[in-house]
Amino acid sequence: MRKYAIFLLTLLLALVMSLAGEVCARGMWQQAKIGGADYVKLSDVWRFYKFTPKQGRPGCVSYGGGRHVVSLKAGQHDFYVNNFRYVLSHPVQELGGELYISSVDMRKLVDPVLRPRFSPDNKLRTVVIDPGHGGHDAGAVSSVAREKDLNLAVARKLRRMLEQQGYRVVMTRDKDVFLTLQERVAIANSVPDSIFVSIHHNSGRSAASGIETFTLAPQGTTSPFARSRRNDELAGNNQDSENIALATAVHSRAIRSSGAIDRGIQRARFSVLCTIQRPAILFEGGFVSNPAECRKMASAKYQSLLAHSICQGIVAYNNTVCRPARKVTAAAPVAGGAGRVRTSMSGASVGAYSRSK
Repeated sequence: MRKYAIFLLTLLLALVMSLAGEVCARGMWQQAKIGGADYVKLSDVWRFYKFTPKQGRPGCVSYGGGRHVVSLKAGQHDFYVNNFRYVLSHPVQELGGELYISSVDMRKLVDPVLRPRFSPDNKLRTVVIDPGHGGHDAGAVSSVAREKDLNLAVARKLRRMLEQQGYRVVMTRDKDVFLTLQERVAIANSVPDSIFVSIHHNSGRSAASGIETFTLAPQGTTSPFARSRRNDELAGNNQDSENIALATAVHSRAIRSSGAIDRGIQRARFSVLCTIQRPAILFEGGFVSNPAECRKMASAKYQSLLAHSICQGIVAYNNTVCRPARKVTAAAPVAGGAGRVRTSMSGASVGAYSRSK
């Protein structure tokens, strides 16, 4: 009994020292106020992650270690991890010959992506699938297809795939009916141990194409569709880290499987994301306004490909971030230290396969 107590004490001390070292390392980072936002020096960040210069995207500064290579450029919002695009809340800045990244992007995007944590408090048994639009709200429309129909087609295929993996699935709609945004959120918030995946297809110029995935913008940041920062914390911000991990897992697989243009993981304050109390993403599967892309999206084969990518992303997210509720198929995580499991959310194996949101 005494030996067991000593073992537990030793383990606890090791964990405390590890966390203390991490906090101290962060405290030593050089900080600066740029454009009204707090920034940290990137050379300190690289040292913390033990990253070294790597060959990455042309014209970018690239560093990496282990399974990750990150690339960025002064004055740009783009941040690439393993060549998958993220859109930062604040641009990378140069000051005194050194590059800086915003503190909020470090906390809410970079660290959760580079070091996704296993949490024994998180469980995932149910996926709430939200096929966007419906009824009198057709969403984006072209001569080839209507968004509301594409959303529902992908959602139904995704439901079947998730059920085969052993998940319970709740659909906000399973037919051509209209629900308000808050009705959709209310359904999601009523389901415990769940995540929320809202499926949409995009609209823009006829040449616009590609896939993008949205999470809720963090507190104290702006979104691509608003000019001012929002400093109040929204209900959805309680899951900032889980949101970005889920978006990473789903988006990376969709890009790799489809070969579509990577429009990035972005932040916004869509109504279905603001008051959600579950990890949530809004997935845009392509552009209805692009005739060639829309014809592809209207095919059952491509819809299955997107559904399969989303399904595999959810499985990977569950195995990485949540307490597994059942045996599911995904890349095995790699042990990474005291009390957590680490893996590359954007580097795991991949399967064969409108703004009023």
